[in-house]
Amino acid sequence: MTTPDLRTELVLEERPTGRATRLSAATRRLQYFREGGLVVAILLTGTIFALINSTFVDVQNLTNIASQISFIGVLAVSMTFVIITGEIDLSVGSMVAVAAVVFGTLLTDGVPLWAAIVLTLLAGCGMGAVNGALSIVLRVPTIIITLGMLSAYRGLADEVANGYPLGNYSKTGWFWAIGDQRLFGHIPYDALVLLVFALGSGYVLRRTRTGLHVYAMGSDRRAAERAGLHVNRIRLGVLVFNGLAAGIAALLAVTQAQTADPNLGTGYELEAIAAVIIGGAKLAGGSGTVLASVFGLLLIGMIQNGLVIVGVSIYLLVVVSGLVVIAAVAIDRFFVRRREATMSG
Repeated sequence: MTTPDLRTELVLEERPTGRATRLSAATRRLQYFREGGLVVAILLTGTIFALINSTFVDVQNLTNIASQISFIGVLAVSMTFVIITGEIDLSVGSMVAVAAVVFGTLLTDGVPLWAAIVLTLLAGCGMGAVNGALSIVLRVPTIIITLGMLSAYRGLADEVANGYPLGNYSKTGWFWAIGDQRLFGHIPYDALVLLVFALGSGYVLRRTRTGLHVYAMGSDRRAAERAGLHVNRIRLGVLVFNGLAAGIAALLAVTQAQTADPNLGTGYELEAIAAVIIGGAKLAGGSGTVLASVFGLLLIGMIQNGLVIVGVSIYLLVVVSGLVVIAAVAIDRFFVRRREATMSG
C-alpha cells in the first residue's frame, strides 16, 4: 500500500503529457520572462533617472536604495510564500510595529541585547501563529483575519509604547552597526541580511519538499489534500514564517531609525504584496519566486528614490505607492486572463 508521503511525491512529480506539457512549458517560460522583464525594467528605469539626474547612479545613492528596501525586502520574501499558497497577510506591517516596540521595551527594561533579539523574533512568530490559528479554527480566509488583526496589532503597538517612540537604551555595539555601516565602505550590512535571508528562503522554496508542498497547495488545494498534504499545517507554517520575517524587518528598521516607533510599518504590507505580484506571483496562488519578488521591490524602490531625486514631492510618493499596487493587481489579472484564454483556446 502506498504511503501518503510517497503518494504525494507521485502526484506532485507526475509529468503532464500532450497539451498539458505545452501549457506547463509555457508557464515556465512566462515565469522566466517575468524575471527577465523585471531586469530590463530595472535597467531602463535606472537609465531614465540617470539621464534626468546623474546623482541617481552615484554609488552612495545606489547603496542607499539597497539599504532602504532591506526590511521591506524581508517581508516581500516571506509574503512570496504566503501568496504562493493562495493566502494574503494584511497585518504584516502592524506586526513589524509590535515587534519593534517589544524590542524597544525589552532594551529599556535592561534585557540583554541577544535575549531581546530572540524574544522579538519569537513575538513575530507568535503573531503569525495567531493569524494562522484564527483562520483555521474559525474557517475564515486569512485575508479577512489579517484585515482585522491589522488594526488590533497596531493598537497593541500603541498601547505597549504609550503612543511614543522608544529610544532610551544603549545604541552601541555590533547590532547597531547593521543599520548605519557598510562592508568595505559600500555594501550596507542590512542589505546583506536581506541577501542571506532571500537566498536561504529561495533555496527552501525551490529545492526542498517544503517548497514543493507550498506550490502544490497554491496550485490546487483539493488535489493537495487528496494527495495527503496537511494544508492547514502549510498555511500555519507560512504565516508563522511571515511573522518571523516581521520580527527581522522590525530589528532592521530599528537599527536604521535608532528608535522603536509604534507607527513603524505603516503601508509595508502593500509594498510587499505589490513587489510579489510585480514579480510574477498570482493572487490565486501557485506561482512566484523569491528572486522575482526581490526584483519587484527593487524596481519599486528605484522608482521612489528616483522621484525624490528629480524633485517630486514626498507626499506624492504615497500616491505613487497606491498606483503601484493597482498596477501590480492589473498585471496579475492580465496574465491570469491570458492563461485562461490559452487553456480554453
